[in-house]
Amino acid sequence: MASIDLMIRGHLSQQTYRRQRAGRVLTQGPYHLLQRHQDGKNNCQRIGPEELDFISQAVEGHARFQQLARRYAELTEQATWERQGPDIKKKFRRFSRPTSPKPSPA
Repeated sequence: MASIDLMIRGHLSQQTYRRQRAGRVLTQGPYHLLQRHQDGKNNCQRIGPEELDFISQAVEGHARFQQLARRYAELTEQATWERQGPDIKKKFRRFSRPTSPKPSPA
């Protein structure tokens, strides 16, 4: 995690536009967009070709950070459960078993 130098939250996507002019279909683009939630709103921002590499690396950095954070949480939770005494493990094992279906009234 500490080696990740660039992070931007969001999703990078590519768009093209098709327009009809004088009976011909013209394709414009591709355009790159950075989409992210900011202050409770969806924020879309067009990214120029000169910024694309930098923004792409930063978005990938954030995705990698999220992946590592999830893995860290999983391993820490597992280690915590392994440190519990047998009585506590037995108590919580009860909740993880599927319950049997109730018999239908005849």
